[in-house]
Amino acid sequence: MLKWILVLTLGLVAIPSHAITLKPFEATYKTSYEKGIKLNIEAKRTLKKTSNGEWVLDFYAENWFAKVQQTSRLVVTPDQKIQPVFYRFYRSIFGKSQEEKLTFHWDKNETHTTLKSNEWTMSVPEDTQDLLSFQLRLRYDLLENPEQTLFTYPVVDEDRIKLLNFRIIGEEVIDTPMGKLNAIKIESMHHSDVDAVNHLIWAAKDWDNLVLRIDPVRRKHKQEPVILIKGALNGKPIRGL
Repeated sequence: MLKWILVLTLGLVAIPSHAITLKPFEATYKTSYEKGIKLNIEAKRTLKKTSNGEWVLDFYAENWFAKVQQTSRLVVTPDQKIQPVFYRFYRSIFGKSQEEKLTFHWDKNETHTTLKSNEWTMSVPEDTQDLLSFQLRLRYDLLENPEQTLFTYPVVDEDRIKLLNFRIIGEEVIDTPMGKLNAIKIESMHHSDVDAVNHLIWAAKDWDNLVLRIDPVRRKHKQEPVILIKGALNGKPIRGL
């Protein structure tokens, strides 16, 4: 359950050529996997703008034994980059909970993390993302750089930095619960091996590259694809062609 959540992660990092216009959205996904019994999971993801000009990207999934929530607060910088300022990860499994909080200090290029009873500060590259914000960054980098085929992001994962690599492999029209949609097909590669594909991702080309589907390549426990079943972008419901 947790692995596909983190997905929904050295080439060139795209630099937008003009102003980024983020749009609020809400999206509902479903998937299932088997581990002795079949577990059905529904998850919701939203992006909202706050009164102070920040954006909040939120992910929430829950079933009878587990709850997971990720939240990223972020801003669009004057040089038109999506930059996280705070990240929180919370999970509860059979009543046992864990929380991680990550604060970015961009004046020092540092992050401060608290996890259980531990806390630490570490230096990070200038363009570092968190485990949720990189997904939004990829969507808008695709809009700004349609000819680019490789995108790489340094991402904080607890006490280390991972390089997450994505390769664009083409475009397709795919069937979805909302009807047929134009999609960009993306390979998500293993952070330590750019030739090892972890997931195939389809992004809605006509809807600011909102994720439509994630297929695990290295399947465990008979995991099914993650599928968008309904959503809205800037208040407009997503509909097929």
